[in-house]
Amino acid sequence: MGLESLGVDIEKESQHLEKRVDSIQFSVIQELKKNDFDVIFDDDSSGEAADIITIKVDDERKIISVEFYHCKFSKGDKPGARIDDLYELCGQSQKSIRWLINSRELFLHLLRREEKRRLERKATRIETGDGDRIDEIFEKSDVYRTELKIFMVQPGLSKEKASQEQLELLAVTENYLKETYLIPLTLIGSE
Repeated sequence: MGLESLGVDIEKESQHLEKRVDSIQFSVIQELKKNDFDVIFDDDSSGEAADIITIKVDDERKIISVEFYHCKFSKGDKPGARIDDLYELCGQSQKSIRWLINSRELFLHLLRREEKRRLERKATRIETGDGDRIDEIFEKSDVYRTELKIFMVQPGLSKEKASQEQLELLAVTENYLKETYLIPLTLIGSE
């Protein structure tokens, strides 16, 4: 998924309630909608588990696959090798493990966040699926195994110009997630 070709303003992270079409988050959601997820959830704001969460249930294998997309705006208007563009993303990714440890709490979190939006009469957080589907997944999480994958989205990072300092920070984060919790990490940046 190369965001630079989609008209994304790399200095605009959130789609907000008005769904800003030039934001990183909006563009990622549009790309994710091309896949067959049961749920795509916009969890962006204070207290989030991740900016975007996808869920796919495999009833045959009894697995709930969850993907967290942590998005961050760039501190510059062109992709480059700024270490500051990665620090917060790496921290958010490492903190994500708490949701794998108690996946049932994740699904309750999503239901509470959606209910709060509904009571405030604001736009839904659910981009694909609905609250009933999240509730069904919550019920299945008692029996099904939950798998987590983490994606860091930073179009301000140039893959071609990545610095040694950036690569080392990414390696530490990837190693922590993979070796300690078997969570794969993927970075989405610019070419």
